[in-house]
Amino acid sequence: MRNDDILHPQLDSDLLRSFLAVAKAGSVSGGSARLLRTQSAVSLQVQKLEEIVAHQLFDRHGRGVS
Repeated sequence: MRNDDILHPQLDSDLLRSFLAVAKAGSVSGGSARLLRTQSAVSLQVQKLEEIVAHQLFDRHGRGVS
């Protein structure tokens, strides 16, 4: 069993990596470029993390997030 399984069974380090990449880049497209993943994959990971923590993590607007 991994350590992150103990904290929350659905919480995955990949979700946190996507969150951090988007936060640092200021946009999903920038975050996806940093991770070499598609925008849709990163967006879905952020949405899944938001569902797990039951909170909106970013304010989404036009061409970025804050």
